[in-house]
Amino acid sequence: MKLAALIIGILGMILSGIGAIVCLILPSMTNNRVSFEEAMLGLIPAVIIFFFAFIITVIGAILVIKGRGKKAVATAK
Repeated sequence: MKLAALIIGILGMILSGIGAIVCLILPSMTNNRVSFEEAMLGLIPAVIIFFFAFIITVIGAILVIKGRGKKAVATAK
């Protein structure tokens, strides 16, 4: 479960990062047929999802590191 949270967080960060980049370059790629205000409709949710995925990744990483620490203590005894 700990590793799953880490993987889901990383995948969420990658996908939302790609979505944010696409929304940022959309106005220049379409010769301003898509305005920046219209692109913001996709950019804002992508940044929010990126933030939550980052939090999940940090929590997953902390849990994985704690789990390895407990495993090392158990094998040392």
